[in-house]
Amino acid sequence: MKTSKTIFHRALSMLLTAAMVVTLFTVAAPAETQAAGLSFKGSGKSTVKIADKQCYTSDGNDFKTHWIKFKAAQDGTITLKFDCASSFSYYSAGRVTFCNSKKSIIGQKDEFWTNNVSEKKYYTTTYGVKKKQTYYFKVQCNAGTKITATTKKLTKTKANSKSKAKNLKKKTNVTGVIPAGNNKVDWYKIKVTSKAKVRIICSAQTNGSNLKNGIRVTFCNTNGKRWSNAQTSLTRSYPSDELFAYMVNRYDQSLTYGVEPGTYYIKVERMSKASSGSYTIKWTTF
Repeated sequence: MKTSKTIFHRALSMLLTAAMVVTLFTVAAPAETQAAGLSFKGSGKSTVKIADKQCYTSDGNDFKTHWIKFKAAQDGTITLKFDCASSFSYYSAGRVTFCNSKKSIIGQKDEFWTNNVSEKKYYTTTYGVKKKQTYYFKVQCNAGTKITATTKKLTKTKANSKSKAKNLKKKTNVTGVIPAGNNKVDWYKIKVTSKAKVRIICSAQTNGSNLKNGIRVTFCNTNGKRWSNAQTSLTRSYPSDELFAYMVNRYDQSLTYGVEPGTYYIKVERMSKASSGSYTIKWTTF
């Protein structure tokens, strides 16, 4: 569960990242050119390499834009991993924008990535995709880079309302996917058989280089309403967290008790229109 200290550290990290992006890309404006024929396979693992000489225009003043095509062979996710492949730099950094078949933006515009060891959280980024859909990745980089794409098959649950909530057994992992452009909420129900405190362990593979994009997980009471502050936002920078649900003594908050037996709910949804990816959740009691 996030504390004010955690939120402060996250905000500070994002400010530092923003500063890095400004430093990297205020030197030159992007040029709309590309190396022809770049693409990822529809399933499995594949790579695209952008050489040092392909990063800039011939006069060396502008960054080149590379469009990488991807047609999904299955529902699920595609994860991009950026490795330095430069002969002059020990790391590379840049921007990636996730687009649809018409090259219209459906992810975060100019999402930051780097393989600098001090910013490992921006080494990879993940997107939810639909079978037979064509997508494009608009990529720019400051040095030679090898981009590895890995796909994973996942099916979107049909439990998109409280009344259709999917039963989730105790201590059992469930993995779901939120495809790009899909705003439906995933609902799960859990059954607490005796008075106990509830712990929810959750993680996500998602995209975005700010705190506005990612996947939100909420623990809900028997009526489907959020339980106190039992909600978390899983982002590319902070992909895992835990939620706790329990009763607190109104006169002495150091005294806590378990929740009453009954059916409770876990709600999973995207944080913004630009958000997609996959998530894993598990619950237990203590």
